[in-house]
Amino acid sequence: MLRILIVIPVSSSQWNKPTERYALEYVSANTKIDVTNVEKAPESIECHRDSTLAAPATVEAVAEAERKGYDAVVIGCFDDPGLHGARECVSIPVLGLGETSMTIASLLGNKFAVISTGKNSGAIYERKAMELGLIKRLAYSSGIDVAVLKLMEEKAKVKRLLLEEARKAIDNFGAEVIVLGCGGMMGFSEELSKILNVPVIDPLLVTVKMAETLASLGLRHSKAWFYNIPTHKK
Repeated sequence: MLRILIVIPVSSSQWNKPTERYALEYVSANTKIDVTNVEKAPESIECHRDSTLAAPATVEAVAEAERKGYDAVVIGCFDDPGLHGARECVSIPVLGLGETSMTIASLLGNKFAVISTGKNSGAIYERKAMELGLIKRLAYSSGIDVAVLKLMEEKAKVKRLLLEEARKAIDNFGAEVIVLGCGGMMGFSEELSKILNVPVIDPLLVTVKMAETLASLGLRHSKAWFYNIPTHKK
């Protein structure tokens, strides 16, 4: 049996149970999913400051997951806080929602869009696309006017705003794939995909399934250069 831990890098535990139930619907029967949050982090992540503050505790949570025998870890936030530091510290696969979803989107269409939350997210994920070498594939990046902690409370509003932004991305900017840019946007992708007639990526599901695949194949992050932690730091 594979064991995957989803680390939600916020102090609020409100996402833990919904995330576990949702992920379990899509993984194989021989995969066990556990979900945890981190206490030494902001209540939600909506800016660079939040992501930076969440990173240290996230890295430690990933290291603890390996000590407990997990086969892979998913960092359950589109900002991927602590992703590279965590990969340095462990030998198991560690995937973040943002990096994974945007990479997979590039396999499903020539151009993709990211729709997240907040007016700053458009610029933030444009920068992430640049860092991933995907900026020429990013058609559009924006955020809806709903706080992360309100996503599950205002589902009708969230759906309406996501559709508005997705249609703009497709009709005006040539997007062929829509990436939902927040782990809290659970349960929207299938219906939106049917309405829009384009692939809509749920970042949590795509990342959990990719972590499951890597773990089952025995693939790990290379330690040759980028994730090779210096000997005196070990």
